[in-house]
This record gives sequence, C-alpha cells and structure tokens, in this order.
Amino acid sequence: MTTFRNLLIGSALLAASAASNAATDYPSGYTKCAKDGETCSFSGTRSVAYGKSGTFVYANLTGPITCSASLFPSIGVANPRYCSYGGTASSSSSSSTSSSSTSSSSTSSSSTSSSSTSSGGGSITGATCSSSGSQSITATIRVTSGTYDGGCKTFNPSGALGDGSQEEGQDPAFRVENGATLRNAILGNNGVDGVHFYNGGNLSNFRWTNVGEDAFTVKSAGTVNISGVTGFNGEDKFGQINAAGTVNLSNCIVDSVAKVIRQNGGTTFKTTVNIDRCQLSNLGEGVFRSDSSSSVARLTNSRLRNSGSLCIGSWASCTGSGNTNY
Repeated sequence: MTTFRNLLIGSALLAASAASNAATDYPSGYTKCAKDGETCSFSGTRSVAYGKSGTFVYANLTGPITCSASLFPSIGVANPRYCSYGGTASSSSSSSTSSSSTSSSSTSSSSTSSSSTSSGGGSITGATCSSSGSQSITATIRVTSGTYDGGCKTFNPSGALGDGSQEEGQDPAFRVENGATLRNAILGNNGVDGVHFYNGGNLSNFRWTNVGEDAFTVKSAGTVNISGVTGFNGEDKFGQINAAGTVNLSNCIVDSVAKVIRQNGGTTFKTTVNIDRCQLSNLGEGVFRSDSSSSVARLTNSRLRNSGSLCIGSWASCTGSGNTNY
C-alpha cells in the first residue's frame, strides 16, 4: 500500500511539474497554437502572445496568422518561440511584455506583466493587421484622394522599384497625396523606399516588415499624420523629412533603426515633429536629428529601450516628457 501511495504521489508531482513547465511557453489563460513559421489558427481578433520560458510580448491580431516575430514588438529570447492566443481583443487591449517565474519544486508558478501603456494613459499597439494574403506590385501605388484600404494584404514590391537597400533614388511602394489616406496594409520584405507623402496625408495600421531605404519620406510641404504603425530593421532612419510642415507620429512601435526621424541633412526649413505614445527600441543613434535651428521636435508618453540620444544636431526646441525606459 505504501509503495502504491508513493507511486501515486510521484505521478502527481511529475504531472504538476510538466504542466508548470509547459505553461512557461504560454501565459496563463492562453492557448498555445504554433511555433515560429507555423500557422496559429483562431477566428476573430484576439490577444496573441509570442515568446517562451515565461517571457512574452503581445499584439491584437486577426486570425489565422503565421507565427512570426514581425507581428510583435521585439523580444530578447532565442528561437524557437511560440504563439498562443487569449480571449477576444478589446479596443483597450495593448501590446505588453510579461515574465513568469517557476518555483524550485516545479509545483507552482506565478506571473507578472507590464502593459505597454504610456504614462500619458493611451495604449501602444502599433499595427494590428495580420496578413490576409499577398499582392505583388511592379509600380508605385498612388493614393491621390480619399482612402485606399489595403485589406491587411502584404504588398511585395518587385525589383523594378528597388531592392530595399540604402541606394538613393528607389521608388516608394505607396505615394500618398493631397491629404489622402492609406490604411490597413503590410509592406513585404523588400521595403524599397516605403511610403512618400506629397502635400500632406494620413497613414494608419501599416507595418513595414523590413524598413528599406526609409519607412516614409515627406517629399513636399503639408501635415502628415501617422498612427498605429510598426517598423523593424532599418539601416538608417525610419522617417525622412525633405520639406517644411508637420509630422505627427503616434501609437507606433519602431525597433532596430539608426534614427526615428531625420530632417534632410544641411537644410534649414522649419519642420515640427510630434511623437506620442510610441515604443522605440534599439536605436543606433537616437530619436531626432536635424541641422535646422528653426525646427521643433517633441517626444511624449513613450517607452524607450537602447534609444540613444533624444536630440542630435541643431533644433529650435527638442524636448521630451512623460517617457519611460523599459
């Protein structure tokens, strides 16, 4: 009887240990669905976790998705990483990171989370599109008026537009003009010269899989509003400003670029740049760079990690408030 009881206790402890260890690859209450490169099948828009060993980042995504780092904020754990989905996402859901620790007996675990919510009170989600399919493009798509909705498709530029390197003169994948709006799209691995703006425009829910020459460029004067965007892996700047005007960048996730915003070198026109509620990480140089003593920049309510200098070069005013390091 004693031996049988010991076997039962041993089996129970092994089961508890296995459950605890398995849970470290997905948060409590989430359903593990795929590892990197595999399809995670779920319906609707849900909170999706990505990571392993008790460390996760989150995004609100519409299923099914291919489990991929490009869909999430950057995370410092090695492959393989796993996707898992939780309940239906709400408009107040946010991207976040979390960590969990398991006791030495492997019989219990606990988790803590830190939401990617800015000190200004708004959440930081970046782009929320998961790819609904792909479309090859051999010429720039021009949005001259109204709204162009990409339907969350992945747009893959051909070599006719450029190769996504730092060579000058590459064409953009999209050209937004005269206050028009581009929304709900993903730019594939060949980022060419991203998105160009002429005479102002709006960009929302847009993801650069790999930033090419630049993620976006302001080509002529106007007001540009960019919100709900995510961009990774740019060799130089995320946004280039070549003309006077105002750029408002909000609810963004930018990782692994040299600079977030660069005013064209040697120019003295006045530009005003406002960045609010963004997560900026692994910047090779810093956030803002300009040679114009008349330009103004402000970073507010944002989360920073390995972000370099806030202000580089000459500015009439370059300030930050409500920002935190993570």
